[in-house]
Amino acid sequence: MSDRPSSTPDVVVLVGNPRAGSRTRGTAEAVAAALLDRLNESPSAVQVLELAEIVGVSFGPEPAYGAKTDADPFAAVRSARLLVVATPTYKGSYTGLLKIFLDQFGHRELAEVVAVPIAVAAAPAHAEAAASALRDVLVELGAQVPAPPLAVLESQLADVSDIAAQWADQHTTAIGAQRAGVA
Repeated sequence: MSDRPSSTPDVVVLVGNPRAGSRTRGTAEAVAAALLDRLNESPSAVQVLELAEIVGVSFGPEPAYGAKTDADPFAAVRSARLLVVATPTYKGSYTGLLKIFLDQFGHRELAEVVAVPIAVAAAPAHAEAAASALRDVLVELGAQVPAPPLAVLESQLADVSDIAAQWADQHTTAIGAQRAGVA
């Protein structure tokens, strides 16, 4: 039995893109919505954590500072029953921003979390490599990953709702069963 605080969201979408409002976020939200639809659950309990807004990152000469918030993003991730983690692919892997965030969790600290890794990339090999690497780190942190990671090509993003629906059709049963076992 989980000791989740009642005020924490059931579903957390964690976006590892250094740019807020990205297509990566849209992909993650589409997958979360498709899963929740098939699980007959309300999408209103979804919390989106954009690391671009939480962690200070700069690609220019000016320093960046993360947003000040009362919410603890680490607590939200630890307490999620379903964690959808999405990243663009940089140099064949998930982003350093996401790596820095996930490195803050200890071994098996996400043992009560069911996770869905998603990677977006320009090339199929990069998408698969990043999705697989993200799956591996989530498993190392103890998360249950009952379905294969989703690798989406940038050229497919116009059809992201259909891709999310097809993926959810194939994997909702496994994810739902795992969530029931973790709860």
